[in-house]
Parts: sequence; structure tokens; C-alpha cells
Amino acid sequence: MIEAGLFFIFAALVIIICFLGQKPKGPRIILNQPAPNRVVAEFDFDYTSKVQLEQISKEVRARVPPVFERTFQPYNEFQNFVSDLTSNVAKTQIEFEAEGQEIVIFKLTERIGALIQSYSLDIDPEVIIDFTASHIPRERSSLFEDSLSILKALYDDGIYLSQSTQNASHQITVIQLVDEEGRYNLPDARILSDALVALRVRINALSGNKQTARSLFEIFRTGVQSNLLYSASGTTRAIERAIADIEPPVQAYKKGQTLIEPGSIIREADLERLKFYREVELERGNNSLIFNQLFIERVILTTTLLLAILIYIRQGLREIHKRNRAIAITAVCILLNLLIVRLIIEVGEIALINDRPTISMLPYTAPYALAPIIVAVLVGTSPAVLSALIVAVLFGIVQGNSIEFMLIAFLSGVAGSYVSSNIRKRSELVRAGLIAGSTAAIAGAAVGLINGFTVGLVGQQTLIALIVGALTGIIAAGILPVFEQLFKITSEITLLELTDFNHPLLRRMQMEAPGTYHHSLMVANLSENAAAEIGASPLLCRVCCFFHDIGKLVKPEYFTENQRDGINPHDAQNPSMSALVIKAHVKEGVELAHKFKLPRVIVDVIRQHHGTTLIKYFYYQAQQKQKELGETAGSQKNGKPQELKKVDESTYRYDGPRPRFKESAIIFFADSVEAASRTLKKVTQPAVEELIDSIFKDRIEDGQLDECPLTFHELALIRRSFTYTVLNMLHARVEYPKAEKKEDKNSESAKAKNGKDQPRNQQPV
Repeated sequence: MIEAGLFFIFAALVIIICFLGQKPKGPRIILNQPAPNRVVAEFDFDYTSKVQLEQISKEVRARVPPVFERTFQPYNEFQNFVSDLTSNVAKTQIEFEAEGQEIVIFKLTERIGALIQSYSLDIDPEVIIDFTASHIPRERSSLFEDSLSILKALYDDGIYLSQSTQNASHQITVIQLVDEEGRYNLPDARILSDALVALRVRINALSGNKQTARSLFEIFRTGVQSNLLYSASGTTRAIERAIADIEPPVQAYKKGQTLIEPGSIIREADLERLKFYREVELERGNNSLIFNQLFIERVILTTTLLLAILIYIRQGLREIHKRNRAIAITAVCILLNLLIVRLIIEVGEIALINDRPTISMLPYTAPYALAPIIVAVLVGTSPAVLSALIVAVLFGIVQGNSIEFMLIAFLSGVAGSYVSSNIRKRSELVRAGLIAGSTAAIAGAAVGLINGFTVGLVGQQTLIALIVGALTGIIAAGILPVFEQLFKITSEITLLELTDFNHPLLRRMQMEAPGTYHHSLMVANLSENAAAEIGASPLLCRVCCFFHDIGKLVKPEYFTENQRDGINPHDAQNPSMSALVIKAHVKEGVELAHKFKLPRVIVDVIRQHHGTTLIKYFYYQAQQKQKELGETAGSQKNGKPQELKKVDESTYRYDGPRPRFKESAIIFFADSVEAASRTLKKVTQPAVEELIDSIFKDRIEDGQLDECPLTFHELALIRRSFTYTVLNMLHARVEYPKAEKKEDKNSESAKAKNGKDQPRNQQPV
């Protein structure tokens, strides 16, 4: 019942995370890419097309003529010039008339030149001097007034620059002449060249004297300038009025009509059409979060998938099924991965709602290899591939039952699982993520090219997949310690980090308990080789062996391997107190392990590495002392020897627990074998085998393996491995030859002779 309840909780969380509140995505179409399949309307609908409205607006905007403003500033400035010119001529003649005509002309030339320069006009002063000299003031004034009237009439009609004389900095060529209200009210406007011709014709009509007409034209031609100037604000208002008059285009489609042709290049109008079609579809459907067709279909698909996975786990992966912690880690990783994917997709769609080209890249930003990588490191490859399958199928369903994305996600997850299975360093997780991302990139590129996507789009998808792959590895490296702490599990990455001999506890052991340190290294060699023989974890055995006796750091002198100079503190203690001190190293080792935050598996090995075995040396010593005490007393009661109290065996047994997993059992035996092997007087294979067999037989008969899953076959392999390793650890060396002492009168020659006779090829083994 508990198992079924947990399964339904997991299934419910998966469904809520993946599908609750999700709307149908429709076919996956990308702007400027070919459509993968045909889309047909399932009902009548119509909509106002903003895309077509924008196209019509562009056409109208191009047809609206530019609006201009008419100015009389050029005319007013030239009129002021003529007025100043008349005043200067009259004033000069009055002031210098008495000094002679030559002085008058000189001063007049000087003043007229300065006046022309001040107005920045291109007039030859000699023309004005000659005109002044040949006409009396009244004639001159009349001709100037008539010429100004002609010029004013030209400005009233309007003058604009031709395209050939256009100055791009402040003028434009006017194609149609309208005012700000849009009325064609300047039909007589002229380009600048035509205005000069009209000026010449009208000035010629003023006077029959050709010389006079030419002089007037030379003077007044500089007053002809463009007075029709472009108005940006006026043009904008005219365009806005024209656009406001446009009737919004309405697109209508009937049921069964094709909305998207297969293979056609997707344009903005196609995206808009599908968008409104989906909106109408959602409005026509059920708006309930749960009781709608899409949600119910996905619930059925997901439940079927998870039931199939459950059956597979129970029947095909029974060993994993028994490991509840492994199943829990896999389930939590899958839920976390799905939650991250859903958040990325939902947030991305909201942020990029108006950016259709970019929103098509969102599926490639999902880190679907995250759960497989973490599961591969913490649990194993098989559960990792299983998690990759679950994540991939659910991701494909979320993407509108997309087989393509299902394939991409699954291949990426499998690649990440395979690479992560043998990782020993956290930095290698980034490499695993990159390989997973590369697999997704290659699969995505293949799918994109098959669908006819452009190389540019495929390149963008590839780059995004690679970046997301690297980020997936980084996220996995950050999350991994959290899972280790949460589930009290130790990855091989953490174990490998603990093999550093500079760990504070190992450094202390080297300095304070060197015998224990050497013993731990030897036990590690025994355990590691045996673990490799039966398929257990050699690395776990090695690390646990390094720390299994750290409790001896509290009182290292009470243990034989650390005693020097024949000093044994146990000589001053009674057996029960000595046994208590020996037993205490387990409890003190657990406390040190907690203090230095060692993984739980090491703490378990520290507790279990002696099981509930009997501390025989002190137990037998206690029995012997009890027996001696009885013999010494020799007391009689009613003519019979007084019965002595039996030695309490529990006082001399370790508190346990007994070994509960294979690695712990291997270390349990290796610890005893290494210590006992030091007592062998002669190291031979029969002696070693007999010693190991006696230890195994004694431990098995004592019930120390009752809680351990080791088989008899595995025990045989462990015994064989121990025998091989002990024989190599305690191998004998070839004795070095010694030179015979000879009486020689000449000691120097004797030494030389001895050195010469020694075999040169004799080397230590």
C-alpha cells in the first residue's frame, strides 16, 4: 500500500508539473522556415489581420505626398537689401557730390561692395554702379519697385528645388504640391530654373531698353530662392490621417480550408493566422484546468508510461527495486528536472511572446540531461537511462507530442548518463554536460536539415544546445552535494576527494598513531582487491578503511600497533577496563567522523567493522584471573568448593551492529586478517590459508554475517583474494650475502679481495 501510494504521489506531481494549466501549442512552425505539415481549419473563424493592415499602411505611407511649408523669408531679406541699396546710393551721392564724380563713384563702389557682402549675395558691384549712373533716382526707384513686385509674385506661386539642384541637408524634391490640409492649392509653383526664366521675361517687359533689363535681372536673380520647405510634422499628420481612413482587413476561413500548406515558407501572416486560430480553438474548448480534453489525454498517456516503468522496475530491475533510496533519488531528480524545464518554457514564452523567431528556440534551452547525469553519478547507469526515457517522453508530450524532441532529449540524456557513470572529479560533470549538449546539437541539426530548415537556424540551435549542455553540467555539479546530504549517500566523486592523505584526520593518524595508520593502509589494500573480485566498490572500501580506526586517535597508546619500548598501559588495568577502552574506539571514531562531517557510509563502517565480535584476549584473561582467584581463595562452604561467578561475555563484546552491506563485511574480515597475519611466524601459503579459513569460520559461526547479503561464492572469492594479497604483503626478501672474515696480514688487500669476490648481480628482491 505504501509503495502504491508513493507511486501515485509521484505520478500526480509529474502530471501537475508538466501539464497543469498548459495550453495546446499546435504545430511547430518557425518564421522563414518550411512548414512541416498541413494545417486545416476544423471550424469557421475570422479575424482582423494586423499584418495585412501594416502592409496596406506601408503602401499608403509611400503614396502620401510630402507636406511642405511656404516661407517668404528669402524675399523679405532681398527686399531689405534693395531698400538698403537705395538708401546707400542716395546717401553717398549727397555726401560726396561736392568732391567730384570720381569720388562719388569710388565711395559708392566701396559701400555697395560692403552691402553685398553683408547679405551674402552674388552680385557684381559694377552692374549696380552702371545701373545707378544711367538712371535718375525716380526711374531707378520705379524699376526697383516693379521688379520687387515681380519677385513677390514668383514667391506667391512657390519656388522649389529641382532634383538636380537638391540640397539634401534641408531641402527635398516636391513631387505633388499640397498644403497641410491636403489641398492642391499651388498649381503655379515652379522649380528654381523656371522661376529665373519667368523673372527674366517679366523684367524684359518692364523696359524696352535691353541694357536696363539685363542690369535689373543681374541684380534681382540673386533674390530668387526656394521657399517651399519640407515639413516632417505636417507629413506625419497627413500620413496618420490617411492611415486612419483605411478599413481594417478581415480574413475569413471556412471549416476544412487549408491554413498552412506543407513545405511552404512560413511568413508573418501565417504565424498570425495560426495564432488567432489557436485563440478561437481555446475559446471554443473547455477552460477548466483539469476537465479538458488535452489534460485528460496527457494524464492517460503519462499514467500508462509510469505504470510500464513501475512494472519494469519490479520485474526487470529487482535489485534496484529493493534499494528504496536509489528509487527516491531517481524520482526526485526527475521531478526537479521536469520542474526546471517547465519553468524555462513558461517564462520564455511569456518573455518572448512577441518574438516568434526566438521563441522557436525555447525547446533547445531545456536541460533535459540534468536528471540522467545526477542519477548516473549517485545511483548508476541503468536508473539514469530510465530517467532519461521518462524525461524525454514527457518533454515530447509537452511539446505537442513531438517525436523529434522526444528523440533529441532521450539521446542527450543517454549520452550524459553514459559519460557520468565513471566520473571521479566534479569538473568532469561539465564535460558530461557538454557531451550531452553535443548529442542534442547533432540530433537537432539532423532533424532540422531533414525538415528543410536553413543552415543559419540549425547553427543557432546547435550553439544553444552546446551552451545549455555546459550549463547543465555546472548545475549538476552544484546540485550534487545537496542530494548527497539530503539522501545520505556518497558519490564516488566525494569518496575520491577523501582519499587525499592530507585530510586532517589522516595527517593526525600519521603523526599520533603511525601503527594504526599503516594498519589502515594494509586493510585498504586487502579490502580493495577483494571488492574488485566480487563486484563491490573498491573505492568505497579503500576510503572506509582509511578512516575505520580513527577512534584510536583518542588513546593510541592502548593499541598494540602504536606501542613502543615495551610499555603497555593494559598491564596496569583489569581486563574489563581494558576491554572497555578497546571497545570505546568505535564510539570515539563515530564522534570524530561526525565532527569532521564524514559521509554516512564511513560512519556505518566504523560502527560495523568489528560487528559484535568478542575481544578474546581480555575475555580469556578475565577468565584466567577469575579461575586464579578461585584457586587462591580455596574457600569451602558445607564441605564443597564455592562456585565462582562466570565472566559476563557481553562486557567483552563490541556493541555492533554487525556488517550489513558487502563493503562493510569485506572490511570486517580484512581488519581481522591483517592483524592476525602479523602473528605468523612463517609466511607460507598453507599457513596463510589456514589462518584466513579459521577467521572466516569463527566469524560465520558467531553469526556475524547474519545481516549481510554476501553469498558463499563471494566469501570464497574474498578468501582467495585475501590469501593472494597477504602473501604479497608479507613476502620474504632474499638475504644479502655476507663476506667471510679471513686472516690476512695485509688488511687492505683483504678488503679489496672481499669486494672483488662479491657477486655483482646480487640485488634485493
